[in-house]
Amino acid sequence: MDTNYIKDMTYSLGADVCGMGSINRFNDAPKGFHPLDIYSEAKSVISIGKHFSASLFDANTKAPYTLVKNKIIQLLDDISIKLTFYIESQGYKAIPIPADEPYEYWDSENKHGRGILSLKHAAQACGIGCIGKNTLLINEKYGNRLYLGAVITNMELTSDALVPNLCIEGCNICLKSCPQCALDGITIDQKRCRQACVTATTGGGNIYSCYTCRKVCPFSKI
Repeated sequence: MDTNYIKDMTYSLGADVCGMGSINRFNDAPKGFHPLDIYSEAKSVISIGKHFSASLFDANTKAPYTLVKNKIIQLLDDISIKLTFYIESQGYKAIPIPADEPYEYWDSENKHGRGILSLKHAAQACGIGCIGKNTLLINEKYGNRLYLGAVITNMELTSDALVPNLCIEGCNICLKSCPQCALDGITIDQKRCRQACVTATTGGGNIYSCYTCRKVCPFSKI
């Protein structure tokens, strides 16, 4: 099947970026979190993303950011499901990966969760961007303002070229600005991050209350 046709379909459904990666690109995935652990006949991964407006960083309340994130997550799931149905209609198999994955793996002591597939590592392996010191994906066009989804399939698709490291050498603003000191330039201490990243409101809702590492990054407003 034509790889470009798959990309055109994702764009028509609302995605801003789409990349493909052969299963061989995932050799370094942790045991239990490899695409083959999800679907044993997988040959390719399709990574998709939707960007959000940089204007959200200028709001004096976190409610708009929360609204947009929740809506984008829903959109990405819808795209993944529609793409799955199309691939199946062509005689192949496809497995959609939730854009906001429920944690099947959870370390309660360290409050550390893992989705069945790391969407940012999948996006990196599919040529959409690279992972910066703040552990966020950086894309050449949309900076770090992408939310991600994915589909695993037994189709053999042409892999996109990998993106070189875009994170600015010597820049540590995300590490210095994190109010929880949760970043070390390689990974994130989820236990510390979770203490500030989501807040329950008195009215019963949840707000994404901290995204400092994303906001202060030079790639937040390109």
